[in-house]
Amino acid sequence: MKKHIFPFLFVITLLVFTGCSTKFNIAAPYKNITVIYGYLDMNDTAHYIRIQKAFMDQTKSAITMSQTPDSSFYTNLNVMIKRMDFSDTILIDTIHLTRVDLDQEGYPKQQGVFFNAPNYAYKFKNLLNPNYIYRIIVTNLQTGQVDSAEAPVIDDRSQDINPLTQTPYFVSNEFSDTGKIDFASTAQNRNYNIYCTYYPAGGFNFENSPSPVVVAQAFIRFNWEDSDYTTNQVTAHYFDFDAGFLTPSNISADGVQIDYAIADINLYDAVNSGLGAAPPHVIRLMDKCKLFVYVGTQDFLSYLNNSLTQGVGLTGSEIEPVYTNIKGTGALGLFTSRGVQTGTLNITDETMDSLENSALTAQNNIRGRVN
Repeated sequence: MKKHIFPFLFVITLLVFTGCSTKFNIAAPYKNITVIYGYLDMNDTAHYIRIQKAFMDQTKSAITMSQTPDSSFYTNLNVMIKRMDFSDTILIDTIHLTRVDLDQEGYPKQQGVFFNAPNYAYKFKNLLNPNYIYRIIVTNLQTGQVDSAEAPVIDDRSQDINPLTQTPYFVSNEFSDTGKIDFASTAQNRNYNIYCTYYPAGGFNFENSPSPVVVAQAFIRFNWEDSDYTTNQVTAHYFDFDAGFLTPSNISADGVQIDYAIADINLYDAVNSGLGAAPPHVIRLMDKCKLFVYVGTQDFLSYLNNSLTQGVGLTGSEIEPVYTNIKGTGALGLFTSRGVQTGTLNITDETMDSLENSALTAQNNIRGRVN
């Protein structure tokens, strides 16, 4: 399973601390509130679904309860995924998930107020299929409570070919080792453009959308080396420029167009602030850039929009999650999918010349490329 470290994914980790449309009485007697969180990712070799209790009790401190595993995990759950066709009427098969300790899976829990062990999640290893809808069903065998949610699959694997287009599902000229990034000019209205297309599986239909992809977020990673010419010490660094979220203007069964136009001047500002002033006796050597384009579903977009409107975390206007797609009484969370493609961008000679000589990047002391 891959770990990605971008805000596109970080925002969801706030889920259990922020709320949905039904307000809770925080002084009410204790009741079980189930929180379900999971992202399906085609590139993961194993898939983990986190299922926990929320902390709500009139007579106990939430901090005290957070340190007690019995207050956070159910002891008797049946968790399964039913794969359905796009019409949501034909059952393809059923996948049963097993409970595992994430510490043993290589994903230890971070230290903090919350208990650190056990660190449970529910796991399955089947290869995901973009031609099916995945319906998770969580049954509490002690209470009979049944909670569920559905998610499509975004196919971002370059080796998977869409039969309708005879191309990968998620394509761009930038997703290669020959892509180039050119922002040599700082003249007004000069942009660096990123063009991507996601081609949905034939017959796709989920939540009245012809595509599982409805939102994107792009990052450009600037890599460089600090070379101290007095000690000959060389240190590698990088800085990630966030191009922001983008909602494609054209979402259709024929393809979703993801078109970024990033002002050249914004990239100069990113280099200037990301590299910062060069230390004494240090010159900067630029390396190839890395491009990351993440894509997400309508459920993620709804969560994002609600988060931006209401706020999340300690300053948010709600106690419960601002958005949930979990169906069930007393259940909250987000079960959806994501995708990402990457590419290597070679900085053009014209751009390198400008970075070395522009007043906008003078403090960075850029003096060439990494060999």
